[in-house]
Amino acid sequence: MSFEIASGNLWHYDRAMSVLQNIRDFFHGAAYGAYERELRMQAAELNDMFLLLCYMEIVGLPNPATLYLLPVYPYLLEQFHVWHKRMGMDRSPLGNLPCC
Repeated sequence: MSFEIASGNLWHYDRAMSVLQNIRDFFHGAAYGAYERELRMQAAELNDMFLLLCYMEIVGLPNPATLYLLPVYPYLLEQFHVWHKRMGMDRSPLGNLPCC
């Protein structure tokens, strides 16, 4: 008989925790739903742009963003060393780039 009481209490505990989890999920969705949706949309746009630039390179079309990126290249070169080290490359993959 004590087993029935213990299992009954366990059932109520599981049910209460399930309800609390549902309430927590509801408020999380209400608070962060629009923000997370916006982040997903921005990530999808960046992915689409990346695929477009890769496709243009494969086909041999000129990249229209090259002229707009010229002022940004010095900042990218500063981060290039950190990037290729993080990718596991001991030396720069570009032979003409004075990195390390």
